[in-house]
Amino acid sequence: MTDVDIAGAGIWSRKFGNWDEFRDVLAGREVEAGGVLKPELIPARERRRAPAAVKMAVEVMDQACRMADMEPQNVATVFGSGMGDMQITDYICRTLAEAPRMVSPTKFHNSVHNASTGYWSIATGSHFAANAISAYSDTVAASLLEGAVQAVEEELPVIVALEELAAPQPFRSVIDVDEPLAIAVLLTPQGYAAAPLAGLRLDVREEAPGAPATHAVPGAEFDNNFAAPLLPLLAALADGEPSTFALPLSQGATLDLSLEFAAAARTAQA
Repeated sequence: MTDVDIAGAGIWSRKFGNWDEFRDVLAGREVEAGGVLKPELIPARERRRAPAAVKMAVEVMDQACRMADMEPQNVATVFGSGMGDMQITDYICRTLAEAPRMVSPTKFHNSVHNASTGYWSIATGSHFAANAISAYSDTVAASLLEGAVQAVEEELPVIVALEELAAPQPFRSVIDVDEPLAIAVLLTPQGYAAAPLAGLRLDVREEAPGAPATHAVPGAEFDNNFAAPLLPLLAALADGEPSTFALPLSQGATLDLSLEFAAAARTAQA
């Protein structure tokens, strides 16, 4: 059993670009989300060359730090994606099949699974641990558990960033997803943050997992997106209501999550 606090959160999709817009959409209000990604932490020159996956991750990680009022260089990071940058993988495979000598060095450089953590560490000047996880449909649970354990054991704040891109056609038989989604939560040891949003308890249960809970977002479909199992927790966080969730961790294990709010936090959410 591991107990941490959630000090901040960030979210991005083509339907809503930040936490406030996400809450508006949940409430049925219209938002003008252009879907443009311009993460300010990445210098303009590097931003032009950065792939969408990197921009998505850095954007939500920065949002989480801003909400928590923490300096980005002072937090560790855990990045999770079930399939990684499928767009670049598709490009490299096609180019290797047709014209191997034409593979872009920049795209090859950005094809590694930890590209987002690399861009983040360089942009922020952080010397803290930067891990990258890929566990297919179990990625959300594996990443949350990694981040929570690290926060408690190392006694430091840890951003867990999860994302999945829309799948190009060759990947549709593996993951049929149309809408990209990125989510970040900043986890801290209990009592570390002055005003955490909520408390989160994580408990591993040795039992085959069922299907994770889903949460419908008005006007947005995230079917099959491996980051989407975190949406119910984000929705509960936005509502300020204590909730429990179960996420698949492996074929024989389930990660149980309990979201708890102090009275002051519930009043602030309302």
